[in-house]
Amino acid sequence: MLKVGIIGLGVGERHASIYENDPRCDLLGIYDFDDKKLKYLKSKFPNVKVYNSDLEILNDEKIDLVSIASYDNYHFKQILKAINNNKHVMVEKPICLNKEELSQIIKAKSKKKNIRISSNLILRANQRMVDIKNDISLSRFGDIYYLEADYFWGRISKLNGWRSEMEYYSIILGAAIHMIDLVIWMLGSNPISVYALGNRIGSKNTRLEFNSFAVMLLKFPNDLIVKITGNGPCAHPHFHGVKIFGSKRTMIHNFSESYFFERSRSGMVKKDLSKQNFKNNKKDKIITNFIDSILNTELSPIVNQKDIYNVMAVCFAAEKSITTKQMVNVSY
Repeated sequence: MLKVGIIGLGVGERHASIYENDPRCDLLGIYDFDDKKLKYLKSKFPNVKVYNSDLEILNDEKIDLVSIASYDNYHFKQILKAINNNKHVMVEKPICLNKEELSQIIKAKSKKKNIRISSNLILRANQRMVDIKNDISLSRFGDIYYLEADYFWGRISKLNGWRSEMEYYSIILGAAIHMIDLVIWMLGSNPISVYALGNRIGSKNTRLEFNSFAVMLLKFPNDLIVKITGNGPCAHPHFHGVKIFGSKRTMIHNFSESYFFERSRSGMVKKDLSKQNFKNNKKDKIITNFIDSILNTELSPIVNQKDIYNVMAVCFAAEKSITTKQMVNVSY
């Protein structure tokens, strides 16, 4: 049975419920610097130990797996400590904030072959996205030449919270990363270059001093072009929009409807997908699959370490492009 510790009890509360309800896991302890969150989770899970610090969890030899759901700027040090202490790591995005931190994580992980690391990039568990990926692999779109993936955050109030107190907050690492990973996963290919722009016009009345919107153009090896946005201040419900344009099929997946047009001998045919009911659309799949991969090393997690390294490389190239105002080649 895996002994589990959780650091950060915002989205970490969801992690706690997943581990508590999995018979293969023993939720040993939790930590958050917010006493209210600790007391609430302790009342919800009375048998769980409350730790006094993140280091206490990370240094506890009884813990096999640590779930890190703390603020973005804490992830790097917590991941590094966990790896060095021989603990498997499930972490919320992003795993770190710059290339130097990523290099240190990669180096530390290379010395710990038996330790697994994954990130909760949940769109890979979204059944709509799984179906799109399958259709792409079956060439139902024909030759895809253009794709759009838009992260509508629609939660401007959150920009006034801990994100505004960080030394640097990235809307790319904090939001658009989901769409970048989604596109790489669906296409089965990594972009070779990126050009990005950003602004904070929509959040100028918040405390956030960094870009709250970013748009990226990604070029892939076959000249496929992908546009990705991370849209923090939008007046729009939280949603992940996708548009795919191929030689055989065009698909639109937005908040109000989902459909595709397809060429046929009789002309253009429209199929409405809006009423599909996805019972398997479970956000806990990434974590439960990660548990599977720890207990059975022949299995690969849905999000493996190479996936994480690749999406981070694209994010950092996009950040550099915003700064330099130039197209940047992605270094993997």
